[in-house]
Amino acid sequence: MKLVISDLGGVVVDHADSVPSMADKLGMTAEAFRALTVEDTHLLLAGALTATEFWARFQRKTGQQVGEDLWEREFRPVLNPAVLRLIARVRQRVRVVAGTNTMDPHWPALRRSGLFASFDAVYASHRMGLVKPDPGFYWRILDEERCEPSEALFFDDLPENVAGALRVGVRAFRFLDPDTLEVHLRSFGLLNRQP
Repeated sequence: MKLVISDLGGVVVDHADSVPSMADKLGMTAEAFRALTVEDTHLLLAGALTATEFWARFQRKTGQQVGEDLWEREFRPVLNPAVLRLIARVRQRVRVVAGTNTMDPHWPALRRSGLFASFDAVYASHRMGLVKPDPGFYWRILDEERCEPSEALFFDDLPENVAGALRVGVRAFRFLDPDTLEVHLRSFGLLNRQP
């Protein structure tokens, strides 16, 4: 194994989903917000739409004016120290990068958290123009890292993203919790014994 690719939200970062809080502020359910904005959210994740454009489209669809960027305001990431400790141990053996679907409004909070220092590189959908589970997302990381799919391991909390990695030949598993992650990483020979 040459490379480990970790998702961020729902793995290393807890409370990454700001939609329930945003929807509440807008007087709608999270499900209704997601259904209404699914295409525009995808464009935001791909860096093809700015937050200003997103909310202008939202206003055209709903008639509701949003005076601030709720994506940024309601995003309150909390780092998972147990996962970060495991990543630090894996980095003693192989290169570990983040491969995340994220957006420009979330970038400042992620940067302020100090999270990026825990990885050898961070590959973000809004900067790549590719969104998991698009096969191109995984291929871009593999190309940049000069790594064959069979030499890489990927983990994510979303089954569709795990399936996307498996389709391109990357070994992959679903993240459930830090204890299960440790078991998986140990099974791939990626953890030294703790001192």
